[in-house]
Amino acid sequence: MNSNRHYHGWWVVFCTFVIALYGWGLGFYGLSLYLVALEKAHGWSPATISSAISFYYVAGAFLVMQVGDVIQKRGARVVVMAGAGLMGAGVLCLTVIDRPWQLYLAFMLMIPGWAAMGGGSINTIIAQWFNRRRGLAASLALNGATCGGLLFAPAFAWAIDTLGFARACMAAVGFVLVTLLPLAFSALRPRRDDEHDAGDEPSSAHETSRTPMSRAQLLREPRYVTMVGAFSLGLLAQISFIAHQVAYLEPTLGLQGAGWAVSATSLSALAGRLAVGLVIDRVDRRLASAAVLCVQAGAMIVLLASKSVWGLYLGCILFGFGVGNLITLPGLIVQQEFPRRDFARAVSLNVAINQLVAATGPSILGVLHDQSGSYRTSLMLCLALQLAAAILVLFRPRPVRDA
Repeated sequence: MNSNRHYHGWWVVFCTFVIALYGWGLGFYGLSLYLVALEKAHGWSPATISSAISFYYVAGAFLVMQVGDVIQKRGARVVVMAGAGLMGAGVLCLTVIDRPWQLYLAFMLMIPGWAAMGGGSINTIIAQWFNRRRGLAASLALNGATCGGLLFAPAFAWAIDTLGFARACMAAVGFVLVTLLPLAFSALRPRRDDEHDAGDEPSSAHETSRTPMSRAQLLREPRYVTMVGAFSLGLLAQISFIAHQVAYLEPTLGLQGAGWAVSATSLSALAGRLAVGLVIDRVDRRLASAAVLCVQAGAMIVLLASKSVWGLYLGCILFGFGVGNLITLPGLIVQQEFPRRDFARAVSLNVAINQLVAATGPSILGVLHDQSGSYRTSLMLCLALQLAAAILVLFRPRPVRDA
């Protein structure tokens, strides 16, 4: 057995951090940059471009459902390297299209990349290398997603403004492929039988030889449904608020102040995921999830009650604490409550359902704002969703015995 200091799994954690950094940078935060650039270049309406983005999320969810199984069968190296190539090809296609329907073709190339570089993929890869300290490993890896918003997206935006959309995309894709492909080839090798993290034991034949539960069986498991339902509600509130955060804050803070508040939210997300990651392997994960959701609900209360600049910043910082954790925690609950053989499929299905549900949120909040004339009703809905999620995640029906 390798010493913990030289355990290859930590090299895998670094690689998955980079995967998340680039995956979220190009495939999540980059979408708002593509929208602005394509609107300026072609005069297409935001509604036209947004409908293609909705297609990207909805169609992508069905591919995300499969990614855990594909990694188990084909290996992480092949999946990530192919996904990164397709993501890059799709982004480059955005620079040459001249008809709105071609947006869908470009996004169809990007969708496998988003699946291969997203949360379901990263959780599955980490699970192949870690058990006892999976919470810390997953938190470190998925902090790359937050850094995608903190570092990659602003750099990409600067490049677009400086070089133009086409050259910036070529530079970004070239940089991603040149740095990620060699790293993925080196780090994402299969784990040898004698390699284990400190304190972990090899998987027994009993754990891995039986057939994993089907997706239908998972959705008939009450303890799985309460988890998926809770995080779907929580992420519905979270994605909805993030989409409208600048518009809500701008009247009080101004555009620059709202931008600083978004940065504070992202920094809080980074710190929050790391803080929870340091303790999550030693605490009850459903209780921790409920606590994180309650912190976000508290953030909504602060935002609703406060009219001051500092109150709004405080609300954004509290909200940020849970932003990254709602992506990390479901996989850790699955690890705690399901056999190892079910992990990849259960996590991928959860990510896909969460993505489908959360994709509806921004439009719901927009409709509520238009009907009420303010964001107060929208924030109250977010508060109600977060409290409902915090209650639902605490329901834990008897686990099925690993017979």
